[in-house]
Amino acid sequence: MKWIGALLFCCVVGVVGAAPTATGNAFAGTWRIDLAKSTELSPWKSFDLVVVVDGPRIKLTRKLAWGHRVVDDVTTLDLSKPVSDMPIAWWPDNRHLGAYIGDDKTKHVRAEWMDGGRMLRTSADLVLSTQQGTRAVNILTDYKISESGTQLTLIELRSTRNRPIVYIFTRVQS
Repeated sequence: MKWIGALLFCCVVGVVGAAPTATGNAFAGTWRIDLAKSTELSPWKSFDLVVVVDGPRIKLTRKLAWGHRVVDDVTTLDLSKPVSDMPIAWWPDNRHLGAYIGDDKTKHVRAEWMDGGRMLRTSADLVLSTQQGTRAVNILTDYKISESGTQLTLIELRSTRNRPIVYIFTRVQS
């Protein structure tokens, strides 16, 4: 009977111990886009994604660049809250679209870990201003890490588009 108790203890410790690794360390770090495998990056030429996980807090920094123009677009999430609200001064996905962040300049993001911590799903709501007027937009984004932990796939579906945007990243070794 003692061995059953010991086995149960090991299983519980193993499961509890696996969650922080799956939802934290696997995603944490710097990821560089593979342009050949990804949807065209226009209007940018490079894209690094820096992920910092601190318990229920996640910081996603998109480092976008083209020539001398460099933008750090930061999304800070707190999974202990139902929604993370954050001010945004500029929407970096606007070039060539004629769409700019709307008057409230706020992004409302819901986020959750899925698939045993191998995927982070976010749903962001914001208002854009266009020539035709204001438009509420929802952006559903899945960040999924490969079994090996060396590739991250980002799939973004905007309510204003019929086709998803797919970016493939490889981990940058430090």
